[in-house]
Amino acid sequence: MMDATKKIEAERLSNIAAELPKLSTVIRYYDDFEDKFNSIRDPEDSDCWDITYDGETCRLVFSGIPVPLKQIIKHIAVDVFSRMDASGAEKICRGLINNCTKRHHIVSALTVSPEEYRRLWINEISASEPWSYCRDIRVMLHSLCNQSIAGWKPELRAYVSLLESPRRDIYKTVRTGECFLPLEHQSLIIEHLDTLAARVLKDKGSISTTTLRDSCLLILSHQYGVRPGQSARVKYIDVRSYESGAVHLSLPLLKQRGAETMRKITRKIKIEWCPIFIEYTKRHHTIISGNAPLDSYFKLAPKQLSAILSNLMEKLTGTRWSPTDLRHTAAQRLADAGTSHIVLSEFMGHSTTLSANVYFDTSQTQAQRINQALGISHIYSTVASVAKTRTIDKDKLLNLPADQQIGGVPHGIPIAGIGGCTIGQSVCTKNPILSCYTCRKFMPLADPAIHESVVETLRPIVSEFLNASRFNDESPAYTQLKRMFQAALDVSEEIKRGNGKVN
Repeated sequence: MMDATKKIEAERLSNIAAELPKLSTVIRYYDDFEDKFNSIRDPEDSDCWDITYDGETCRLVFSGIPVPLKQIIKHIAVDVFSRMDASGAEKICRGLINNCTKRHHIVSALTVSPEEYRRLWINEISASEPWSYCRDIRVMLHSLCNQSIAGWKPELRAYVSLLESPRRDIYKTVRTGECFLPLEHQSLIIEHLDTLAARVLKDKGSISTTTLRDSCLLILSHQYGVRPGQSARVKYIDVRSYESGAVHLSLPLLKQRGAETMRKITRKIKIEWCPIFIEYTKRHHTIISGNAPLDSYFKLAPKQLSAILSNLMEKLTGTRWSPTDLRHTAAQRLADAGTSHIVLSEFMGHSTTLSANVYFDTSQTQAQRINQALGISHIYSTVASVAKTRTIDKDKLLNLPADQQIGGVPHGIPIAGIGGCTIGQSVCTKNPILSCYTCRKFMPLADPAIHESVVETLRPIVSEFLNASRFNDESPAYTQLKRMFQAALDVSEEIKRGNGKVN
């Protein structure tokens, strides 16, 4: 009985394949990364299709599929490439080709009626298969409708769209907070970029071009949550430098629909980090293009760019954060600052405000933000880990050269005696007191009361910033004070626990 059923299926597939028109000798598809059309030649007879997109080349191999079904799947693949971007089309076609253990789902779509297939979908496919597999099958069904293959007709496309897939939460890591960089790691990013910008102004010849390029990528990901695909598509003409020292970039929007596809938006680089972009712009032509177009600004394909960013994050923080993590963190910072849904959606490059809801649902309350800013919340008291090497006692501090004894007047408030500096204040490019607690060259005094008093002394200043900015924690001065508070309290806690090694 089983053999008879398979024989009937084989005959049905052979009849369907025989009725299909012959494929064109050349199939063209658009690669928006290279901004050109690529071709698949002789698709009817070739069982190996080389697909090039986003600077990468991959191969679809049809040789493992039985002949009648192979011809049908090739027609499906041609339709998919005609209506989807090359990246998405390749992934879906690969899923249909490689899922040989579940090929009966494809065969069933060709041998049973749409009504019978709906029952198969409900009872078997959507009930037990992952979302990605259901997506591939649904795309296949749309292609069958488009080409009127078997019992599927164009008027059944709405019917196919109503087939329910398993639920998936694309923002799961946002809801759990797993993707958010801790404040400690964000501070390390800012410290790295501040230090590099200062080096560019003082001794740019000692900095490699790749270091400048990688840091420019980090700026875009940290400041604006730019996707790797967006950064990779930035062209030289999209970067504009002005006599004032400002730098503006035009970034293409991705994952848009209709008229919004590839619309460009302008982003302004933080003025303190503009020297990094300006110097890299002067040198960018010295980098070999590789898989990227000749007019590419960063000379990298999206996958290469993503790997470089992850490597840099691991080097800076010890954790391999991805560009997506940086993007979610940037969005959450904006939501925590109390911005509107529309502003956050525009920041993310989203066409609707629906996606912004998840960040506001995850956002801290206003009371939590105030407590965090003032350094009085137990929840946030251990968030910032201080990058220090050792503590120092009072006698050692007094015996240090005057230039290595830290003192300053931040916001008009005199503060001294908090510790020492291994290089000396005269050669430091940062603000004394405010930057010391997050600096690796800082040797804090082994007295927790001193560091707690610094926080208490500066709390009124933070309150003034909060009131003036209506709780917008994107203000550079406010952000610096917040990081310093958390770091100073962490120093105090470390000393109390006896973890500070007195030199």
